[in-house]
Amino acid sequence: MNTDPNAVKILCYGESNTYGQKPDKPGRYEANIRWTGVLQELLGNGYYIIEEGLGSRTTNLDYDKKPGRNGKTYLAPCLQSHNPIDIVIMMLGTNDLKIEYRRSAVDIASALGGLIDDVRTYGETKTGVDPKIILISPIEIDDQAPFFAEFYTGYYDSESMKESKKLAEAIKKIADVKDVLFLDAAAVSKPGEDGIHFDIESQRPLAELIAGAIREL
Repeated sequence: MNTDPNAVKILCYGESNTYGQKPDKPGRYEANIRWTGVLQELLGNGYYIIEEGLGSRTTNLDYDKKPGRNGKTYLAPCLQSHNPIDIVIMMLGTNDLKIEYRRSAVDIASALGGLIDDVRTYGETKTGVDPKIILISPIEIDDQAPFFAEFYTGYYDSESMKESKKLAEAIKKIADVKDVLFLDAAAVSKPGEDGIHFDIESQRPLAELIAGAIREL
C-alpha cells in the first residue's frame, strides 16, 4: 500500500491477465514481474496501483461454474471501496468469447461501454470530477499455442477466434464514443503457451505502454 495521501490512485480492473496468471502452469507471476507491479515501478511513489484482477471475470455476464465473475456486478462496490480514485484501467473481454456466451466483439464492446458509465457513476476523485479511464483491448486468442487444446477445448471454438480478432477494432470504437483513452495490448504483448495468458516477456512492454499513456493524461 502507498500511504502517500497525494499519490495518484490507479485502479486496474480486469481478469486473469490483470491478476497475473501464468500461461504454462498454475500460479501467478510475482508482483515485480506482472505488468501491474512493473507499472508501479515505472511510475514511482507518486502513484498507487490497485490490482483488481480476477480469473474468469466477464464484462457483465454471470458464470455458473465460478460465482462472483460478473464484472458489472462487482464494479460498483469495488469502486466505492477504493474511492477516491484518479484513473481506472479496464481490460476485459476474453472470457466473454467463451462458447457458452456466444458473444460478438460488438456485444462485448457495448458491455464495456456500460462499465464506463458505471465508473462515471460510482467512481469519485478528490476533486469531484469523474476518474479518467483507460480502456485496453485484450490480446487475441492463439488457438495454435502448444497448450491451448489441452487447456481450453470446450471453452473456445472457431467462432471465438473470429470474434477475438475483431475485439480491438470494436473496443476502440466504443472508447471513441465514450471519450476515453484506448490502448491495444496486442501492440506490445502476446499470449504464452496456453494461447490466452501473457507470456513473461509481455509484462514490461505492456506496463511501459500504459505508463506512457498515464503520463500524457
